[in-house]
Amino acid sequence: MGFNGVSVTILVRGDYGTYYDFCTKQLGFVPVYGDKGGPYTNFARKTGEPPLFAIFVGKNVEMWQGYKQPDMSPSPDTICAVITTDDCRGDYKRMKYAGVQFLGEPQFMDAWGGIYCAYFRDPEGNLIGLFEGEI
Repeated sequence: MGFNGVSVTILVRGDYGTYYDFCTKQLGFVPVYGDKGGPYTNFARKTGEPPLFAIFVGKNVEMWQGYKQPDMSPSPDTICAVITTDDCRGDYKRMKYAGVQFLGEPQFMDAWGGIYCAYFRDPEGNLIGLFEGEI
């Protein structure tokens, strides 16, 4: 095929600054391009690394021909973004302390090839998984 990666852009329908703070202060990502004012910011794991994902003011995507943003909140769980980590339990503790509300404790999933995972929702209601292990 020739594909060599996947990027995620989250369409923020609520307060952009709140979502930006969620990415930086609670999740601990570093902005590569853009800022709290929007309309676009991409984030890396740490300074000097390439971006992993981006956020974009949702109403701006209506400039794309044929697209109309759905009027649903929270978003339906048709996609789950996954953040991979080397330390699910440690990141869970750090993020929980920073205010992230997880759906449950990290759990070991032997049937999934021996990974640890924990799930939470972002300020837009999107489902996000925190995974340690090969996915």
